[in-house]
Amino acid sequence: SSDLAMRSTLLCFAALFVADGALGFTAMPSASTLRSFQPSLRAVSGPRDHLVGRTALKMELEKIEMVNLKGHTATIYPFGAVVGSYKAPHEVFFIRPDAKMDGSKPISGGVPHCFPQFGPGEIQQHGFARNLVWRVATDMSSEKENPSVTMELVDNAETMAMWPNKFKASYRVGLDDDRLDCELTITNTDAKPWNFQAALHTYLATSDVNKAEVRGAFKGASFLNKMQTPPTTTKEERSVIKFEKETDSVYEGVAGEVVFYDGVKPEQSVTIRNLKGWEDTVLWSPYGNEGMGYKNFACVESVKAATPVTLAPGESWSSAVSFVPGAPKA
Repeated sequence: SSDLAMRSTLLCFAALFVADGALGFTAMPSASTLRSFQPSLRAVSGPRDHLVGRTALKMELEKIEMVNLKGHTATIYPFGAVVGSYKAPHEVFFIRPDAKMDGSKPISGGVPHCFPQFGPGEIQQHGFARNLVWRVATDMSSEKENPSVTMELVDNAETMAMWPNKFKASYRVGLDDDRLDCELTITNTDAKPWNFQAALHTYLATSDVNKAEVRGAFKGASFLNKMQTPPTTTKEERSVIKFEKETDSVYEGVAGEVVFYDGVKPEQSVTIRNLKGWEDTVLWSPYGNEGMGYKNFACVESVKAATPVTLAPGESWSSAVSFVPGAPKA
């Protein structure tokens, strides 16, 4: 029976590897490597320390719920350290209808991480942080005032095989009375310097993307239009961005305060306050893709990618962003 299980596991890995490389392996993993993943193939109802730092496979996702004094809620998944929901009282984030919520792929929705790479490059798309299980370091989710949870991800054999650098990532999510705070710190624990990119690939819910708009310091900024072949850099002439077609635009140097405005229900708008670390903004919409549920979301991403961060041994980089729900103040 163990041989049969191993053959089944090999077939499972082969299918996933051929499909889209979602596991991040650059070569088909060995049988010994597969054996180390077998514990994550079954659903686990208790603590999952044995899964920390590993790619999760077909498991029931653990989640942490937080409630503040106003009754606002947040849901966080240690798999990918993804904030999957924030209700204040309406839902601020969006989970795509085609999202896999069993650990077989990164969660397509909420606030996924991109680290140590943003977009395509030498390793898998958007890096590996979004499809590894993070360790819950501090759980204050049951606190009545300002509940929070802090998760950590450190290098291991799997990450070193893809990106040979030692690191520690610490991510705190706090539920304040009127906002959700997300703070990410990356530390170089290696004996050599290395560089990285990072982003929060935030999916924001909207009543109708055709009536949504993004407001910020866009006018006059240079942006990379990735929908062009090859991608072209253009100067933005608009101060308000609307989604009228498929969009993938990287605005270098645009951060600070960005508003995602809901034209149908202004009270369900959200202000993204990039407080530190995040220096670029990416706007993404799979406009026209019914399977992704394009009509009810757009991504307004907090990014540090145009100029990668270089850290010397022992150095850290920190970022902070707050999501403030409600109609923007005039």
